[in-house]
Amino acid sequence: MGVTVVRRKAQRRWAMVGVAVAVLCALPSVIAAIPATPSALGVNQLRQRIVASTAQPFSGYAQSSAALGLPTLPDLADVTGLLSGTTDMRAWYAAPNSHRVDVITGFGERDYYQTPKAEYVWDYGANLLSELIGTAPIRLPQGEDLLPPELAWRILQVDPTDAVSGLPARRIAGVDAAGLRLRPTDPDTRIGQVDIWADPATGLPLRVEVTQRGATSPVLRTAFLDFTPGPPASATLTPPSGANSGFTVATVPDLLGALGNVSRFTRLPDELAGYPRAPQVPGLPQIARYGSGLTSFVVLALPTDVGASALTSAKQAGGTEVKISFGDAELIQVPLLTVLVENRGRRSYLIAGLVDSAVVSNAAVDLATFRGRFR
Repeated sequence: MGVTVVRRKAQRRWAMVGVAVAVLCALPSVIAAIPATPSALGVNQLRQRIVASTAQPFSGYAQSSAALGLPTLPDLADVTGLLSGTTDMRAWYAAPNSHRVDVITGFGERDYYQTPKAEYVWDYGANLLSELIGTAPIRLPQGEDLLPPELAWRILQVDPTDAVSGLPARRIAGVDAAGLRLRPTDPDTRIGQVDIWADPATGLPLRVEVTQRGATSPVLRTAFLDFTPGPPASATLTPPSGANSGFTVATVPDLLGALGNVSRFTRLPDELAGYPRAPQVPGLPQIARYGSGLTSFVVLALPTDVGASALTSAKQAGGTEVKISFGDAELIQVPLLTVLVENRGRRSYLIAGLVDSAVVSNAAVDLATFRGRFR
């Protein structure tokens, strides 16, 4: 009898532990399910407040989930991981020139510090602090680019003309967030809609969802799970230093370095596929952007060996052949993004953008008849 009573007490005790664990695990869902109080802000007022919130300080824990399906590429594994998986991030933001983002993965942690004087990267596993010098013509994407505020700011700034509509308020990280939906009107973009929820008091975006045209669920989500408005502690913005840690100086990683630089072409067309060329990237005549906002694509003139290798990879990945004169071209589509590699012997190009395959294919056809010149 006594043993049975003890056993029952033990079972009840462990049952209570199990209930407590279940409650703790369910807390984020329970909090999110609390009805949110609608904001009195108009949708255009909310948009303006979001765009003007770049100086608002905050700290928090965010998680992004991307399903772009990009293959792992040499020297670009970190980038493809960001855009084809789940990324956990802690962030402390005091100002545009003073912030920190910790990117946490199953393999370790890498912390990015931006100070008024320099940029640093702390590799926790290697116990190494790197100071980054120089300016990248085209910086590789980083974890901070997927934080809800950063992603929302970029989207609303690159596409300031498309109208927005309101969304129901949503409880996010303990905040009654007001929502808006941007739906691009240009049929050539592959983005169907962008949903943003923000703190109505500060305009800081707390959740962003990007949905491909014709799809019913987002292919890119990023949201705060924990969020605190206001300045973070200054100590969190100071890169670590110590006698037992390593230190090095490195150049800012950029796309051109990862691709093995660009070709010797010094000119690209003023128009492709009916889209005018955007202002030239200073010092980089081998790179051009066409169109504007969310309906734009870029063209890179590649070295011959890089172009040939990329074309082979595109074919092996199941690309679709695009007929062009005097050369080969392969097109690959993943959610949101269309990529084409064109190789014409001494001339190779990479075309990529958030546009429909017809736009990229027409650009490839135009490029096949264009005569660039060498340095």
